[in-house]
Amino acid sequence: MEVEYQEEYIANSRGVQLFTCKWLPLLSPRALVFLCHGYGMECSDFMRGCGTRLASYGYAVIGIDYEGHGRSKGSRCYIQKFDNIINDCSNFFKSVCGKEEYRDKKRFMYGESMGGAVALLIHKKDPAFWHGAVLVAPMCKISEKVKPHPVVVNILTKIEEVIPKWKIVPTKDVIDAAFKDPVKREEIRSNRLIYQDKPRLKTALEMLRTSMNLEDSLGEVTLPFFVLHGEADIVTDPEVSKALYERAGSEDKTIKLYPGMWHGLTSGEPDDNIEIVFSDIIAWLDKRCGAADRVISAQPIRLPGPAIRNFVPLSSSETREKRQKQKRSNYFCLLIGVFGFSFLIQYESSNGRRCPSLFVGKMLIVLLSILAKNEEEEFSTGPLSVLMMSVKNNTQVLINCRNNKKLLGRVRAFDRHCNMVLENVREMWTEVPKTGKGKKKAQPVNKDRFISKMFLRGDSVIIVLRNPK
Repeated sequence: MEVEYQEEYIANSRGVQLFTCKWLPLLSPRALVFLCHGYGMECSDFMRGCGTRLASYGYAVIGIDYEGHGRSKGSRCYIQKFDNIINDCSNFFKSVCGKEEYRDKKRFMYGESMGGAVALLIHKKDPAFWHGAVLVAPMCKISEKVKPHPVVVNILTKIEEVIPKWKIVPTKDVIDAAFKDPVKREEIRSNRLIYQDKPRLKTALEMLRTSMNLEDSLGEVTLPFFVLHGEADIVTDPEVSKALYERAGSEDKTIKLYPGMWHGLTSGEPDDNIEIVFSDIIAWLDKRCGAADRVISAQPIRLPGPAIRNFVPLSSSETREKRQKQKRSNYFCLLIGVFGFSFLIQYESSNGRRCPSLFVGKMLIVLLSILAKNEEEEFSTGPLSVLMMSVKNNTQVLINCRNNKKLLGRVRAFDRHCNMVLENVREMWTEVPKTGKGKKKAQPVNKDRFISKMFLRGDSVIIVLRNPK
């Protein structure tokens, strides 16, 4: 089925221009599906596959980039108040539903990760308005594995109004942790509309408070919903979805857990897995729109070769440069932090308040521990962990080089700039033999050679992949 794509900017109640988009079937839609994207994500590119897929089955799909996200205006990925996102989405969604051609259509929400929390909070504003929601790995409860200590939350809360936009919240690389397929992962990383820096202080605290409040009110969820979660998800705990399913007051509720799948069920899995997930989503929507007997089929998508699909990427050279820049900024933030706390002391002293020396001491300890943790994570769980594991376990890595050659070997030593000493290396490349003038062009020939030991400069590396076998 052919799909029509539309884009439009609207102004919210604060005068900020927000980007909106639609994927529409050429015939009258069966129902309306409103997209709520995750933290740092956007609709027009990242969720294009979801929009076109659902629209090709007869659903009108409408998306909006939150303020500061994607193509919308505003401070980059800065959430001053989570309620602003809820109000902007609710107002826009209802304005679309109010159009004459859509007034008799059923209304569903589709939320991924943080978008799941957005969808549930929109529902709470007007419980009787929505006919259902699809929640993919929703952020509706903070996992006990990642929930910060109350003391840390209390300390950060005291300074959020002083440095609300500072990017000082330590986090792991979410893209590496969320998207399984290495090719899709690098495509997502190359999307410049996706925010890939550290969360701003107030943004992180708003997300934390929202999750905690939502966790306490899961019993107030009454709309029909379908919650999907990968059992191998380490970004949002599958127990989160189980808690939602068990505690929600909805009479019509469905849960499905997918063994071995990660956080990005609809965009970061191998194509076969994505087909399974979307088949389940469309079947659930069809059943609630009176089309349960419709046969679901999809066009096959070319998969990457098995040799590449069995490897897990380390990092592109561009990503490594970005990480090194972030690391240098950590030390700068520490110096600025000390200056900021000194200012707080002088400010409180000038107002006759007791100097909070204990508070400042704790904050300095927190900042120092953040820097130490970032250094440790870079080797234990970050991109360099692939090289570290190769050295410890004597396993092979596949290296793509800038000269279009590939190296398959074992790492004996490396540094943080990805300079490496390799052993038992198989160098592989492709050549096109020269032919005489007027003769038919020769076919490319695959060549390789063995190198017992070699040194590789880090600036010649494009991407490093590990062999899981």
